[in-house]
Amino acid sequence: MDRHALHRLAARCRSALLATALLLASALAGAVQHTEWTPPPPMPDKYDWVQLTSGEWLKGEIKVMYQDSLEFDSDKLKLLKLDMADVKTIRSGQVVSVRINGGQVATGKMLLEDGQVKVLGQTPQSFPREAILSVAAGVPKEQNYWSASVSVGGNLSSGNNKRTDVSVIATAERRTVESRVGLAYLGNYSVANGVQSANNHRASAVWDWFVSDKLFLRPVFGEYYSDPFQNIADQITVGTALGYELIRTPKTTWSVFAGPAYQYTRYDDVPAGDPTSRSTPALSAGTNFETEITSKVDFSYNYRFQLTSQAAGRYNHHMIGAFSFDLTDSLDLNLSLVWDRIADPATTADGSIPRPNDYQLIFGIGYQF
Repeated sequence: MDRHALHRLAARCRSALLATALLLASALAGAVQHTEWTPPPPMPDKYDWVQLTSGEWLKGEIKVMYQDSLEFDSDKLKLLKLDMADVKTIRSGQVVSVRINGGQVATGKMLLEDGQVKVLGQTPQSFPREAILSVAAGVPKEQNYWSASVSVGGNLSSGNNKRTDVSVIATAERRTVESRVGLAYLGNYSVANGVQSANNHRASAVWDWFVSDKLFLRPVFGEYYSDPFQNIADQITVGTALGYELIRTPKTTWSVFAGPAYQYTRYDDVPAGDPTSRSTPALSAGTNFETEITSKVDFSYNYRFQLTSQAAGRYNHHMIGAFSFDLTDSLDLNLSLVWDRIADPATTADGSIPRPNDYQLIFGIGYQF
């Protein structure tokens, strides 16, 4: 082999070695790049994002979450109640307050993924997903804890028959990760041709503190009631109770409660010589039930009774069952049945005894805010 042939062979070997080195370097670079850790995208700034186990992402706003249920206001699907078993990932754009087992509360943006919850606040915290008891939306400002609704029904007529009927049902609720406060008002007024046939008012307030995700203490509750047609000018009830949530799912909640109470009643009209007021210890108990029948129809049932002394009426209860039909995001059509009962109503000055039962069927338009 001549010298020129040797040079050509050496050149070919150098080219083959160079090509092999380049291929090896490229393969190594690709392997290194493949194993690099890729950080997750930054937490959102405007919306909250929820990923379902089906893979679908929902954009909107977290309202509240208890251990098994997430209320999420979707920008396209309206208010949803999601079973946490169907939620894979949560990335909150807003600051939330997260309560975990043991009573600890962490505040910040929440990242839930891969069985872990990270709260990205001033002091980032991380804990297992199953440790979550509840989540309240918003920074710790009072206005972020409240929601309310008002339903008004009425009838106005004039001419040969002048009649005015007005019914108002209003509720407000304050929810945090540890407690809830509920306020409610029910009022009815009716007059026909100058003759009044209804004028009753009931206002109540309760405060619940959650000992666990199911058990709650009601340190205090109170109610004011007035109905001259039941011979009650004023009735005030205060008490305390212990409660338990029998069911809490995304579509249904059911709780019961019971405890001691005190009741004061001032009568509107009594026979001469009879006391104008009575005070009595009482046993108060009741139940609250709510369920979502369809995406646009809800049903609620609230019942409370009190056992009192014989002189104070022996037994009384207040029941309200209601259907709510969604008209828009904020407006509802409400149908409510109210049943009030006093087992032994107080005798009036003319010797008559009011009927034990009062029933009301109320149609109204409700507004939620």
